[in-house]
Amino acid sequence: MPRTETDSIGPRELPDDALYGVNTLRATENFDISPLSIGNEPAFIRALASIKKAAAKSNREIGILTNAQAEAIVTACDEILAGQHHDQFVVNLLEGSGGTSINMNANEVIANRSLQIMGHAAGQYEHLSPNDHVNSGQSTNDVVPSAVKLAVLEKAPALVAALSCLAETVQEKADEFVDVLKIGRTCMQAAQPMTLGQEFGGYSAAMFRVRNKIDTSVADLQVLPLGGTAIGTGLGAQPGYKEAVYRHLSADLGLPLRPAENMFDGMQNSDSFARVSSEFRIAAEVIGKISLDLIILSSGTKSGIGEIKLPAVQPGSSIMPGKVNPVLPMMMQQVAYAIVGNDAAVSLASLGGQLEINHFEPVIASRLFDSMDLLTRGSLIFADKCISGIRALEDQALENLLGSSALATVFVPQFGYDQVSKIVKQAEADNKDFVDVLIGMGLLSKEEVVNALRSAAYPPP
Repeated sequence: MPRTETDSIGPRELPDDALYGVNTLRATENFDISPLSIGNEPAFIRALASIKKAAAKSNREIGILTNAQAEAIVTACDEILAGQHHDQFVVNLLEGSGGTSINMNANEVIANRSLQIMGHAAGQYEHLSPNDHVNSGQSTNDVVPSAVKLAVLEKAPALVAALSCLAETVQEKADEFVDVLKIGRTCMQAAQPMTLGQEFGGYSAAMFRVRNKIDTSVADLQVLPLGGTAIGTGLGAQPGYKEAVYRHLSADLGLPLRPAENMFDGMQNSDSFARVSSEFRIAAEVIGKISLDLIILSSGTKSGIGEIKLPAVQPGSSIMPGKVNPVLPMMMQQVAYAIVGNDAAVSLASLGGQLEINHFEPVIASRLFDSMDLLTRGSLIFADKCISGIRALEDQALENLLGSSALATVFVPQFGYDQVSKIVKQAEADNKDFVDVLIGMGLLSKEEVVNALRSAAYPPP
């Protein structure tokens, strides 16, 4: 049988089995804007529950909550942390209340479940209130940004591990291709000799670097605005609450969490989110650039460069038989484009904060979570289904190398500038490769040419 709850706007009926309340109900009606609710982000729900749990413990310590109230809240939060009741977190992630609806969804679910634990019916808020008890010492303005930070911190190890997997897989290929000679290219033109191993070694170094940058930037999110309540003064939190809530939250999560040195700064500014987002973007750009390189290097041996072979994972055309496309590098390029867009949204939302708070943390959270998920899943798929199966086409790589007149520079120290210039001109006049002319003149054998090119790829320091 439906129950009735009343807020300052008026009464509303709710399903009898709903743990959320009237504030949440109104938010679902007002903000049906995207297919994602906060319940689709379990790390975010766990972060909210962790904050409410630590707050309840702290408020019991300082005498704001009775032992029975605190125990019920802690038990309800533990159930949420264990994965229960997530279907009750129904507010859209892009809600327009600056996070109030998100915070109230958590307050109401925890309050009503706590009431049930205490032996009362949902909605009997005279015994335990979403605002007066679950939200005691808090406001949306310090809870929501703190929860976003905690959620990113929870999701970060999986992202770092995925990037490590990708970087290590690329490095394995660098080791495998250490002796594969090829021509290096600048501005899409032949430049100097190198090895495929060197090329892939550059890729892996970049991936390890962006992984480390993400790890460092995410660690800065351990600084929270929690305890600043609405604008940074701490008004609404009783003496002793702030110290206690950081102590309990740090112990529960095993993290060295600490308050912002200046709570007004912690409430006003979202630059820590923008900084982390920019590192996600840079990582995506690096992987996107590498993906493009793989597409170029794998272009068909008869009509392109063809120095590597990507795994064939699916047919490439509905009309051209036998065609196989570089679908996984193209997937990662699209991931990069999406993350660049997400970062632009985070940047604009960070810029859009007004006076004492930023009202746009919901979209910041949405875009950060999406970037992390895309980068995590994309890196693992890319490593497993593409990078690990790349083969070097050594003969084609060597043929491309030997067919380039850009090699002339390698032989200047041995034969002198003038003689090498004459050989280049003769090769052009005879429409032959520079190396073929060099060998035809009896100056070097093919083996000696290859050895010279290998030495050029590894000049002395």
